[in-house]
Amino acid sequence: MHRALKDFGFEQLPFKRFAQNAAFYYTMRVAFFLCEAFKEDVCSGIVDLDAYATTFLRKVTDMAAKMVRHGGKITLKVTQATWDLLGFAHLWERSGAPPKFAWK
Repeated sequence: MHRALKDFGFEQLPFKRFAQNAAFYYTMRVAFFLCEAFKEDVCSGIVDLDAYATTFLRKVTDMAAKMVRHGGKITLKVTQATWDLLGFAHLWERSGAPPKFAWK
């Protein structure tokens, strides 16, 4: 977990004062948690759950895409290779339907 957080963020904090660095660090922790939750809930079949953040970002978010507005609709265009490699239809469906919480 510690190595994954270091891979996600920075080892050296950018500000000189403690309060700003603390806010930056906790924001980075929340972003890391959201990235891990997205990886587990949406991308579980595409990326290994124990993959580092750079592997996840390279496979899922670093792709060529184009947003096009036509006829009052906004369309995301990706190449056929990206569509097939990521299983983009399944990924898009799972991202639009969040998992249900199970209360005990």
